[in-house]
Amino acid sequence: MVIYSYKLHFKTPVHFGETGIYLENVEERFSSDSLFSALINTVSNYYGEKESEKWIDKFENNPPFLLSSLFIYNSDKYFLPKPLDDSFISREIRKKIGKELKKIRWLEAKDFLLWQKRQITKVEDIEKIKINSERYSDAFKREIRPRVTIDRITSQSSIYFCGSIKFQREAGLYGMVVFRDTDFIERFRIVMKLLGQTGIGGERTYGYGMFELKDFKPIDGVLKELMEADTQGFTLLSLYTPSNTEIDDLVQKIVAYEIKIKKGWITSGRTALPLKRKSLGFIKEGSVFSKPLRGCLVDVTPENAPPDILKHKVYRYGYAFTVPLKE
Repeated sequence: MVIYSYKLHFKTPVHFGETGIYLENVEERFSSDSLFSALINTVSNYYGEKESEKWIDKFENNPPFLLSSLFIYNSDKYFLPKPLDDSFISREIRKKIGKELKKIRWLEAKDFLLWQKRQITKVEDIEKIKINSERYSDAFKREIRPRVTIDRITSQSSIYFCGSIKFQREAGLYGMVVFRDTDFIERFRIVMKLLGQTGIGGERTYGYGMFELKDFKPIDGVLKELMEADTQGFTLLSLYTPSNTEIDDLVQKIVAYEIKIKKGWITSGRTALPLKRKSLGFIKEGSVFSKPLRGCLVDVTPENAPPDILKHKVYRYGYAFTVPLKE
């Protein structure tokens, strides 16, 4: 098992949105399940459906690698979601700056490590963390642009608005990947480079989401410390769906968690289909557990889908990537 980190340097704005009519609502990070789907689509586009089916078969049984979600980096600073377990923080600190504590959503990696080790014991510690976390929003800016759509029948035009994220020159997204099968290291690198040419997220017909893969290498520095740290809990850095064998024991493992429901349209290769996949609940990044997790690949193929439109099953990636990592 070997762990790599990598950066995505974006050449264009990105649109990471949620399902719905409000296209101006965008996120600045990219979840692990969406990244996996983008990788599989890229394999299908460049190597054919049979090759993508081989990848799916491997992930159904024994995943060759595990993905984290993609988070913000700004220059040499890496940001991670604040762990949801703050039970170790004293009442005195909560009384003094409890509201400020709740407002903090993202931590620099070095502060994340302190949080994991429960070494935050003073008000001054929280104040330093707050100052460091403010660099998060300096990494990007949100933009809302008007678009025009034309009715195919009446030819009438109407305006709608679309949100996007534009990263600063020294900023972008980074991720980590655990290779359980080292034969996939070079395959992953090549597919990620190909994915950069087509882009990730929405609005790709406008050129959004294109990136250059950078610094693909074994983890070092503070990220290495994070993965190897001896801590009391396991914090999710990916979306996670428990497998059938995990469900019975899950309640005993949970320390703090949040749920995210995901749904959306199906993309097959380069084609966006007029079909929606089944909605699926995930446990979110930042959730904390007392024991290691596994997760699974989930079949979200819509029922009664026309076989002439959808010719394969649809899956969402729900394997757990935790800090620290133990299997």
